[in-house]
Amino acid sequence: MLEETAGGGIPEGYGTVTPWLISRDSAELIRFLEAAFSAGEIAGSRMHNPDGSIAHVEVRIGSSIVMLFDSYEGWPKTPGFFRLYLEDADAGYQQAMRAGATSVTEVTELFWGDRIGRVRDPFGNIWWLQSRA
Repeated sequence: MLEETAGGGIPEGYGTVTPWLISRDSAELIRFLEAAFSAGEIAGSRMHNPDGSIAHVEVRIGSSIVMLFDSYEGWPKTPGFFRLYLEDADAGYQQAMRAGATSVTEVTELFWGDRIGRVRDPFGNIWWLQSRA
C-alpha cells in the first residue's frame, strides 16, 4: 500500500494524485476553468512546443492542481470526469452554465443530504459539482 509521508517526494501544494487534462485548446479550456470555477493559472507553469501549442500548464482550482496540455495530431479524445466539492453546488452550477457549460443533470439533493449537479464543459469534460450537507 502506498503511504503518504511528510516530504515523501510530493511537491508542496500538490496532492498524491494530480489530474491531467488533454485538450485541443488548453488556453481556451483555462479561460473556461477561470470563469466557471475561479481557477487560476500557476505563474511560470506554462511551456510551449515549437509550434506554439501548450506542452504543459497548471491551474489551481480551490486546493487542487490540474495539469493540462494540448493534444497532438491524431491523439484520441480523452474527456475527464471530475468531482468538484464547492461550498454551494447551486451557485457553482449557475456559474459554470454562465461560463459556457451545458447541463448534464441539474443540482438536486441526494438521500444522504449532499447537493450534486453535473455539467459538461465546452471540451467534453464532465464536472460533478457537489456540496456536502
